[in-house]
Amino acid sequence: MSTVLDRLLISTLSHARVKVRRSRRQWCEQDLHIPDGPFKGERFRVARQPFTGLLLDELDSGRWVETFVCGPSQTGKTLIGHVAPAIYTLAELRQNCVVAMPDMRMAQNKWEIDFKPVFEASPILAGLLPTRGPGSHGGLVKDHVRLENGAVLKFMTAGGDDTQRAGFTAEGGVYVTEAARFSSGGESSVEADPIDQLRARMQALERRHRRLVVEGTATIEAELPWSAREQSSQSAIVLPCPHCGEWVTLEREHLVGWRDAANEIEAAERAHYCCPKCVARWTEQERRSANLAAKLLHKGQRIDERGEIVGDPPRTERLWFRWTMGNNLLLSAADVAVDEWKAAQLDPESDAGINAEKKLCQFVWARPYVQKLGEFEPLTIRRVLTRQDELSRGICPPDTDLVTIGIDLGKWIGHYVVTAWRLDGRGHVVDYGAFDVPSQRDESDKSGLDVRLAIKRALSEIRDRFENVGWTVQHGGDQRLPDKVLIDYNYETDAVAEWCGGVAAGDWCTWRDVYSPCQGRGTGQHERRQYSHPQRTGGDVIGLGEQYFVARDPGRACHRVEVHANYWKSWIHERMRTPRDQRGALTIFSATEREHLTFAKHLAAERQVEKHVDGHGMVRVWENTSKRANHLLDALVYACVAGHLAGWRITSEPRAQQSGQPVEAASTGIVMPDGRDFFATMAEVR
Repeated sequence: MSTVLDRLLISTLSHARVKVRRSRRQWCEQDLHIPDGPFKGERFRVARQPFTGLLLDELDSGRWVETFVCGPSQTGKTLIGHVAPAIYTLAELRQNCVVAMPDMRMAQNKWEIDFKPVFEASPILAGLLPTRGPGSHGGLVKDHVRLENGAVLKFMTAGGDDTQRAGFTAEGGVYVTEAARFSSGGESSVEADPIDQLRARMQALERRHRRLVVEGTATIEAELPWSAREQSSQSAIVLPCPHCGEWVTLEREHLVGWRDAANEIEAAERAHYCCPKCVARWTEQERRSANLAAKLLHKGQRIDERGEIVGDPPRTERLWFRWTMGNNLLLSAADVAVDEWKAAQLDPESDAGINAEKKLCQFVWARPYVQKLGEFEPLTIRRVLTRQDELSRGICPPDTDLVTIGIDLGKWIGHYVVTAWRLDGRGHVVDYGAFDVPSQRDESDKSGLDVRLAIKRALSEIRDRFENVGWTVQHGGDQRLPDKVLIDYNYETDAVAEWCGGVAAGDWCTWRDVYSPCQGRGTGQHERRQYSHPQRTGGDVIGLGEQYFVARDPGRACHRVEVHANYWKSWIHERMRTPRDQRGALTIFSATEREHLTFAKHLAAERQVEKHVDGHGMVRVWENTSKRANHLLDALVYACVAGHLAGWRITSEPRAQQSGQPVEAASTGIVMPDGRDFFATMAEVR
């Protein structure tokens, strides 16, 4: 009897024993089996792809509330960055979680293709498959699956009714795939962006217990996961060079040897990775050994001479985790070089060449494709919103060289954009806004003015605001006044010309004055507003710039700046695509997305289309297909032209050197008939 009781007691105690919670690395290597591919049916091993161990350890650290995962396709990205973390939550932690995807119609495929095979491949996980309800016995999955241990896998979407994301608490976290589709909300949504709505599913949890894991392909900088990089740990995988001992990161430019090959076979034979520091050639075995010794460095950290990580990581709860083909041990340098060589044989300006480059950037090297000037990708509201710098409204960068303003005028309202041009070749939008033009609304409006008088008064008031307040330079505290202001006078031309003449302390307004009238013209917009760039100065044309020129305005006492609006809108879009830390980038001041929404809508209102225009053939023109206002875009065009007119350049050559010698009309700036540079002449006048 006692023996039976003893056995019963032992059995009871063994079942009552608290299960030791394994780490994600331990769980993956013990329970997870590969569902497909060359290692199908085998246990998961970190050594096959060493970067996976770095990611799992970071997820286990408890340091990160949000994790953004980005890597090449066919390297195990979906498994390690999306499926495995979610299943660990369900199986090991026994907690409910959310899996988010772009379209709810994908739920069945997501379960059948990504999740169910992982359960079926593992003898342990297979016992958790549902025996009743959605997902059981081949049944359809609409929005959730309840496993045999009671944990619920809830599917949610970026589209559809916003109520789909309400009413479910994701205690085990939210796991997002195809991240780019979660970058902004739908036009009909009155709630927050989809990613914010998914965060709300964890609102009941303490912040330290929340987990958001976002996995996706690098598409463009303005979309997830890449758009999360700036405000994150900006982590990088570093490898020890077997030759010089430096810790380095292998990127696309470090795959060498293939470029001058005569054919793809020779490209494969000659291809190899090289050290970014000492340029020594790495063998495949050396690359494998280096990856097995890899470390993860967060922004601000380094590795000392003893091989230890030193330095504090950035103060953020957001992990940025990315690997490249240099970390992919499933393919050799030769495998990747063949794709590179084949793409290099295509015309880079052709559709095939552009598509090949996109695929290499996004799917092979896990970095966003940056389009060249003239390509068709439209500027999106989301991209504009991600261009924020840390400076607040009204603050100029410490290396500000020039401050210029563009003004777009209407009958009842005007818009302006203030831009600071930096010595390091970047531009920064310091301020923008609207101001009233007190014109009569109708004949019964006794408080309103005649439109010409109203425009003059509005310009005088906005000028007083500009010059009485100015803009503060960061750190230095100096107040900057505008160096050049261009005012659109397509509407009420005479009123603007007369006002500019009055501000110039006379009846004549020249290009030398701070305030000058301008006109934006396009190709194929309206026949009377087509732009034609002069080949030389002479007659009314007194100076040529980069797709703009200065001319006397017959019948009016002023010089006008005539602008090729299509070209400069493309120029702005290119500046918005340039990485923010590189020359030629254009950023905007820091504010909430709601504050910048109107500005972003104006800038994204127009896009390039290709159409036939009489006398020009097939040309690229700008059209406002969204029917949204675009006044701030026009104002920014004039501010940018004003910056170029005043001497700012993207090139590394300082402006002071540029102004000391004649310049070429089509490339570096405006040239006067005597060959002198505009800025040099302007400096003499001052």
